[in-house]
Amino acid sequence: MSDQNGTIEAQQETTEESGPDNFLIDILTGNKQSPSPKNRLTQKVLRLLIESYGFDRGDIEVNYHPCIQGHMRKRVDIAIFRPGTEHTNDNLQRVIVCKPQSSRNKLRSFDEADTDLQPLKELLEHIPAATLGMWTNGQEEFLIQVEHARFETRTKPLGVWPAPGEDTADLARTGGVIQISAEAEDLEDALIRCHQYLNRNLGLDHKDAFKQLAVLMLAKIFDETLPTVERKFWIKGDEPFTGEGQQAIARRINESIVSAKAWQPNLLTRGWELTLEAHETARIVMELARYSLSETQPRYRTEAFRAVARSVMDGREGRYPTPLNVAEMAVEMLDPQPGDRIMDCSSGTGTFLATTAAHIFKQKLAARGTTPEEATNEQIRQAQNEAAAWAASNALGCDIDPFLAVTSRMNLLFTTGNPGRVFRIDARTFPEGDLDGIEAARPAISLGSMDIVMLNPWFTTRDVVTDESILSRYDLGKVWSEEEGGVGYINSGTINTAGVPPEVLFIERALDWVKPGTGRVGILLPDGVLGNPRDEYIRWWILRHCEVLASVDLPVEPFKVTVREYGLTPALPSFLLLRRRSPEELLNIEHPEYKVFMAVVDRAGVDARGNLLFQRAPDGEELVFAEDVIERVRVGGEVEVRRTTRRNRRIHDELPLVAEKYKEFLTTGEVTL
Repeated sequence: MSDQNGTIEAQQETTEESGPDNFLIDILTGNKQSPSPKNRLTQKVLRLLIESYGFDRGDIEVNYHPCIQGHMRKRVDIAIFRPGTEHTNDNLQRVIVCKPQSSRNKLRSFDEADTDLQPLKELLEHIPAATLGMWTNGQEEFLIQVEHARFETRTKPLGVWPAPGEDTADLARTGGVIQISAEAEDLEDALIRCHQYLNRNLGLDHKDAFKQLAVLMLAKIFDETLPTVERKFWIKGDEPFTGEGQQAIARRINESIVSAKAWQPNLLTRGWELTLEAHETARIVMELARYSLSETQPRYRTEAFRAVARSVMDGREGRYPTPLNVAEMAVEMLDPQPGDRIMDCSSGTGTFLATTAAHIFKQKLAARGTTPEEATNEQIRQAQNEAAAWAASNALGCDIDPFLAVTSRMNLLFTTGNPGRVFRIDARTFPEGDLDGIEAARPAISLGSMDIVMLNPWFTTRDVVTDESILSRYDLGKVWSEEEGGVGYINSGTINTAGVPPEVLFIERALDWVKPGTGRVGILLPDGVLGNPRDEYIRWWILRHCEVLASVDLPVEPFKVTVREYGLTPALPSFLLLRRRSPEELLNIEHPEYKVFMAVVDRAGVDARGNLLFQRAPDGEELVFAEDVIERVRVGGEVEVRRTTRRNRRIHDELPLVAEKYKEFLTTGEVTL
């Protein structure tokens, strides 16, 4: 650590090498398992049951042998029993079959998957107490219900399962079964299935598929603002699979969409309309209706949203979503407060804004003396409403791409229940311009009015800004020359006709937007801007106009994962945290020396192929930790918060450590390792 700069190298007393997992940890027993595809799928389903549905772990058994006469070799992959009862056939309620398969281009219907579903149907036929079944390959999920008559067993498909404690009769009630909160992986899988169905099964391109899904998400979020008896975004048990049921779903959803658009009239633009047939609408609604988004953690919601929103960006233009853990580090370091006006002037899919909203949500819960893990559903809903109110006035953004402007609003809406205020403008020419958002943007996001600006500007090695009408507006759009004696640089006033990379202009633009003296900017930049000799004038300009609060060298791997589908190689990234100097400070040619927080991050949770990196001992062995966790168990229709201990591996991500050490640095001026 440097006494002058407060430099740290973010390390822990562990090392790791990328490569295949050596083992898994069973969520039920805490024991190690081989990382076979079957075990991976089984653990995924167990997380769904425990963390989303709220089943009591004591009522679940893996690899249960039902001992059916004449079928002694039968085995149930996951069995769920009546609460608190002995694990016998008479108490078995639900049967789950996990069958890993190669990923499919298109999702199948029940009829198309009939051969795969036969083992599940046979199990349910021979176990009269069990009435509900699930079959999954990790990509597809089929739910069924059986009715045992005297001489036959009748099977019908379901669009939704009842929550623990609900009776199968509740499947047929108006309003549907209880909606459950979702954990991140489960909600992400559901949105991916929706997008895959629209894109692969129906042949819509990525943007058209996203439009259809966005309209339905708007209706879903609006529906949760209504009293329960007035809601329309629900399904009965087998509605999605009958013509009459599909028509009924479509009627309810179309009515909800009309009301939702009136609720948020500035969210969508022309062309964002639902054009699906009734059976197609029912297929998507089936995936979303089971969840209560207002009781789902905002962080989980924005993580799931990214899974489908990333398909609408074109990385070939140097634009791609910011890795979520990088955005979270930036937000934690900046630590926005509820009274702060936050802006992203290159908002893209809205990651920074949504992550900030999740940060505000946690602060609202902290004010109630609780955490996202321990809060009751009512506390979560209250904090969500307050975060939505914050977003309505203080979450601001803009993008030149009309599609991405809507996408940013949708991300905020999906995360907090409010779309914030994201305008379609050219940030480089603001407050001038002729795009459709400019008139509304001028009074809402005037220059010099923001407390914090966060952004990941366009990175591109191919294109530079050569438009002289843009370059003329910026100091950094001019040609600079070194003063004699090498003491500084002089702005010649001549436009740099060779062109300037867009990220360089965005440094100056972001500073223009924050309040002089107090406003802060968090910006992702390619390392070249901070290290290339030819760019030294840029660094000189930054030091002249800003106090550099922090500089973090980031690993490239999370960015490689983000852009790999475009066949791109991202620039080495850094995160720079700046405070804009006041006019009085700018009058001084020299500034007092000050300490700068600096960190070098080696690991950010993934390797270049997207494989998770886990903490290892110095000898390379993966470590297992015992951690106290909160589980939400549904008992008698109510959610009960329980503390338990789980053994698990920890992802080796040093970014949270950097944020923690930066806060320490702000308090003490030093960093301890």
